[in-house]
Amino acid sequence: MSIHAYTILECTNPSLISSGSSFVKESYSELLKTENNKSHFVTNRISMNNEIFRLSIIYPKETFTAKWNWGDDVDTRIIYTVEFKDGKHKVLGIEPDYFFYMRGNNSSNDEHYLAFREHVLEYLNRLDYVNKVNGCFEIDILSNEKDRYGYKSQITITYENDQYKWTAERTGITFIKVTVEEKEPRIHNSGEKTDLTELLGCADDSGLPFQGNHR
Repeated sequence: MSIHAYTILECTNPSLISSGSSFVKESYSELLKTENNKSHFVTNRISMNNEIFRLSIIYPKETFTAKWNWGDDVDTRIIYTVEFKDGKHKVLGIEPDYFFYMRGNNSSNDEHYLAFREHVLEYLNRLDYVNKVNGCFEIDILSNEKDRYGYKSQITITYENDQYKWTAERTGITFIKVTVEEKEPRIHNSGEKTDLTELLGCADDSGLPFQGNHR
């Protein structure tokens, strides 16, 4: 297990955690950047929690909020949001930290891949609920364990146009396996029916095609 992870820290007084602050100078973690009053660290797991805890005692009127994922298992990557104030802390919430893995050496359009990721995340954010049970947060997902008949299930999402077909298969809570297929260019068949009169030849008695399938 790596001792390093990623932590985003914010404070009601951003100067306390910004570049040049005593916290940054003394921390065992490395400040990468400050953006929108949030400080991004490559985090030493062993010390960061204690460092923020001590900082909240020194400045009891300030509120510190940390967001981190300190797990290594790509099947269950969870982001925790934790609030520290006056030497006390509480978990404000959790969320899945989805891990996308492209299988093989697929060459594809980066712009299309990013659009595909956003498309998949829109689905999963609607499907994966976070519940609070007995004061603890739990991610409520459809079970992918074997049922009494021996079946297992997973969520598969496809996203395609005339050029690419993307597939995402979610296993566990957060691991997303990605494949992409580049399609052959479609060649127009001159024998295909494209004339409107030929299409209307498929119409029912009402004169409209396909209406016979509706009740």
